[in-house]
Amino acid sequence: MKTRTLTISLSMLLIVIVACITADGSRKSDNREFLDSVAQGDAGKEILIKSERDSSYHFSNREEMLRFMTESTHAKDYAQGILPQMVNDEYDYAKRLLENTHDGFIVVDKGRMKVIKFDKYGKEVTSFGMACAKNYGNKHKGWDCRTPEGFFSVKKIQNSESWHYVDENGVESPKTGEFGPRFIRLNTPQTNSIGIHGTCAPWSIGGRRSHGCIRVTNENIMKLVEMVDSGMPVIITPGKKDMAVNAEEGCYVPSIKTVVEV
Repeated sequence: MKTRTLTISLSMLLIVIVACITADGSRKSDNREFLDSVAQGDAGKEILIKSERDSSYHFSNREEMLRFMTESTHAKDYAQGILPQMVNDEYDYAKRLLENTHDGFIVVDKGRMKVIKFDKYGKEVTSFGMACAKNYGNKHKGWDCRTPEGFFSVKKIQNSESWHYVDENGVESPKTGEFGPRFIRLNTPQTNSIGIHGTCAPWSIGGRRSHGCIRVTNENIMKLVEMVDSGMPVIITPGKKDMAVNAEEGCYVPSIKTVVEV
């Protein structure tokens, strides 16, 4: 009898040990079993719901994204942000933002002339007045005095205190500080020279003044660099005049709303 009891106990222990080992022989993480859960849908179909412990999400349609936000433990935060509206207006942008692992994103709104920092739920954290390129429309080549539009990311943050502006002919300005104290370089396809930076001309903020970059005041660029990191998404959205120029040139760039519609 004792032998039988011992055999049963060892068998149960073996089942527990095997259950805690993955197929590749490694022990499961304490959190892995919570990463995915399966819920029963209204139609009786199993719908995969990603747990918020998982840092990477993969959505295949609008319904999945909207369901994720409404059933999230942060549903109230999502509802107060711009992401639900973006899902309907610009699916690709919303998908990329919801699937990214950074703590928020930036939108450069050329219509409102604002650089806006949003948290990962799409709620506005803060915004700064800005200046952008003299000419309207999406950037197509270097030195066209346009600010590029689309979905980009932060490449790196650089100290630009001692930089000098160099024009298209290679002539260097003798003045330092034209780019302010910091330069947030962006990954854009047209050129490697586009960024968000400070300025020695704070009076230019609010206007179309630059050769292509986005300017904020020196005080605000120092605040902004504390909120961004390499790889963070940056959307530059066109204003109405930019969209009109793009339409004439047969160039479509999505425009997103940066204010929550009530």
